[in-house]
Amino acid sequence: MLRFVLGFLFLASCSTVKNGGDNSYLYYPTTSYSQESLKEIAPNVIETLKRDPSVGKVDQLFDPKLPDIKRVAIVVFESVLQVTREGLSKEDRVYLSDQGKQLLTEKMLSIWEQTLPTVIPELDYVKASKIKKIKSLEQYGSLEKDFVLSNKTTIDPDDIFYLKKGKLTTMNAVMNPRGMRDVSALLVPASELMSGPKWSEHQKHYLNDIAKELKLDAVIVVMTEVDWTSSRMDKNSGEHTPEAMNISLSTSVLVPFTRYEERLSLVGIKEAPKHTVCFRTYKSKVSFSISITVPKEEQTFSHIEKEVLNPMLKTYTDLTIMTADQMGEDIKKTY
Repeated sequence: MLRFVLGFLFLASCSTVKNGGDNSYLYYPTTSYSQESLKEIAPNVIETLKRDPSVGKVDQLFDPKLPDIKRVAIVVFESVLQVTREGLSKEDRVYLSDQGKQLLTEKMLSIWEQTLPTVIPELDYVKASKIKKIKSLEQYGSLEKDFVLSNKTTIDPDDIFYLKKGKLTTMNAVMNPRGMRDVSALLVPASELMSGPKWSEHQKHYLNDIAKELKLDAVIVVMTEVDWTSSRMDKNSGEHTPEAMNISLSTSVLVPFTRYEERLSLVGIKEAPKHTVCFRTYKSKVSFSISITVPKEEQTFSHIEKEVLNPMLKTYTDLTIMTADQMGEDIKKTY
């Protein structure tokens, strides 16, 4: 009984505080939003989460009187794009090859690398190209497989295409950009294990060593999930599923354990558990209609560009800008 009470009190003391993301604003992928209008709607689209670590309080540890969060880098960037675990095409019609998934993942990373310095100019952002060259990486995880095997960066008809029902397609799910490390555990993405508004033990030495070598104040972990469905009618229920694209984005700003220890020391707390601390997590999800069920003669790469790639990347760019804006507002509170 005592164990239960203590466990309940522990969970209650570690409750997550959520702000924003109430979905009161309907996002339209065909609308050309200015950066200012995206900043206005960001609190409605982006949900912000924070939770106190096992020792100390987030607001106390990131008080403006303490060191700023200034120098950051994206150290984990994963995607799950149009997954088919059975390895056979069903009714979704449009699929990506492994090469296409990796190219699209790299395109999404490039959107982040262009957005962060623009939306949060106060940051000293370290690009992924520099991270790939450091010694710390060689000690952890495994090098992500190169599915492209060339200098190619554009997405072409052999990367995303129509497939008939029953045709074989890729079963690879979690994808990383070329040259980055896969630090997941079996089939569980690294971001799922180390991200979120919690303190974390997963790959804490990996994050800490990178932060020490690059003198980072915090690291960023990003997970992107994208899927789309064609129109269908359930044979049993008669329920109709419209064609739609779903984009989910989860981003966490993490503080490695040595930085956590330093902050605890500065506020007079000697106990210093060695775990990664989450400063904030940002989550968003957008769904919108698409049109991919078309006659065979219209099943072309041009149609896929118009109905899948262009609205996907446009929406992803907007979500990235909104996430960066909310992230920037929170990081500025540490200055």
